[in-house]
Amino acid sequence: MQQEQPAHRSESRCPACQTPLTDELTGVLDRRRWDHHASQALLQARHKPWPLALILVDLDRFKDINDLYGHPAGDAVLRAAATALRHHSGERGIVGRYGGHTGDEFLILLPDTNLEAALAVARSIQVHISSLSVPAMTSCESAVTITGWTVSMGVAACTDLIPGDLSELLLECDVALRDAKRSGGNQICIAGSQAAASHRERNPRVEEVHQLADGEVCIPLTRYLKATPYAPRSLVLSSESAHRLHADLTAVLDQLAHTEQ
Repeated sequence: MQQEQPAHRSESRCPACQTPLTDELTGVLDRRRWDHHASQALLQARHKPWPLALILVDLDRFKDINDLYGHPAGDAVLRAAATALRHHSGERGIVGRYGGHTGDEFLILLPDTNLEAALAVARSIQVHISSLSVPAMTSCESAVTITGWTVSMGVAACTDLIPGDLSELLLECDVALRDAKRSGGNQICIAGSQAAASHRERNPRVEEVHQLADGEVCIPLTRYLKATPYAPRSLVLSSESAHRLHADLTAVLDQLAHTEQ
């Protein structure tokens, strides 16, 4: 099915008053413009009819990034996250920033999309974001690469009965998202009193040592260290440094083994 492309793909300001139509930091729709496009998509869904899905995305522990590295680094993470969301939502997805210009939550409305397809989109976002390496400058003007961060998501879909407005769908998504956050984050929860309690999907990749696209190795420190608000969640090493660390740890383990004998 063909659908008119959302205006935010090409517009950045209102032609009449030059008011920004998109969030200037992330490039996605601001909340007011998102509401407009979402309402139009809702009307189309009621007319066709076709299913409609909503994903509410929250960056886990985003405040820790701001506290540890400074707001410029946090802005870089927001931009990278927004780019990933737009990529995986497709040409017909309507992506907006939720909660104003200081928030770390995003909305994705997916026209002609059922729950199963929406979950597939959410999973692809989850995997993509957990694999990102975001170069940034700290508030002390030093370079840093931020990795190992995750997202929590609430997903809701309506297929048979399309609501008159999105308020109920938003509320259901918000409840599911809070459930995902209360369960430790890095999860996808389906909206609905029973589904949100029973359907939780974690992304195990961020809890495993894995290789990044540029050949570096990411080690999740949360597997080994007690989590604190200011502790980094992961360590990124070059391949050479990772091999040296492996050799050093092997030597230490050998010494411990001899001591215990």
